[in-house]
Amino acid sequence: MSDKLVSQPATDNTASLTNFDRSAGARILARSFYKELRSSGYTPKQLLALSTELIDLITQDLQADRKGAA
Repeated sequence: MSDKLVSQPATDNTASLTNFDRSAGARILARSFYKELRSSGYTPKQLLALSTELIDLITQDLQADRKGAA
């Protein structure tokens, strides 16, 4: 799951555009998610706690990937 939003080295222009689209898509998704949660009453502190939890889960995922590759 973690590699879905990570840019991979491009081998041609099409791959480069796909990586750009994914980066832009991630940015748009994050902004939409933020606006939706704020409009639903979440406070900045609650959003920070949510973000921290997401980062922790991603970190665990990346560590598991590293252990699997070793």
